[in-house]
Amino acid sequence: MIISHDFGISLVEYGERGKKNGFPLFDVCPNCKCQAHGNLHRNGYYWRYGITEVTIQRIPISRLRCLQCEVNISILPDFLIPYFQHTIHTVLERINKILQSKSIKGNCQLARFYLHRYLKIINWTHSFFISLGEISGMSRDIIKEATKYMKMILDFGESPFLRRSWGHLSTYFMAR
Repeated sequence: MIISHDFGISLVEYGERGKKNGFPLFDVCPNCKCQAHGNLHRNGYYWRYGITEVTIQRIPISRLRCLQCEVNISILPDFLIPYFQHTIHTVLERINKILQSKSIKGNCQLARFYLHRYLKIINWTHSFFISLGEISGMSRDIIKEATKYMKMILDFGESPFLRRSWGHLSTYFMAR
């Protein structure tokens, strides 16, 4: 189980603090089927990379384990998308540049992968904003819709969007 958490700091600062980040503690297991009290124990860390246009940072991800239901919980900073190394900002920036037909730095193939994945989840994004009462109806022009929703995501805020949309339709942003 992955939980997105707002540490209120950047990737670089998070990396510099390392294991000294303010990792959240839970009194109740976040597994909706368990809800056991006081049975969560720190289960170490695993290391992964956070990548932006200018930095590659090796960062610790805190793990917890519930002794009752035995679920493992990873506390992921909200600037990272699960299973992606690039930050939410970097991913959205690359997609936005392609949508606006601007040139992109770095790996063009990776940027196209992000665009393809984003276009596949456009109905999910539409559904999320409908659940907030923001919008209704969708045109058949997927690029027009993708551009509209990109603006809405950026206006909403990248990390707040990622946190709030987490678990919408039992998944997360950019999931397959």
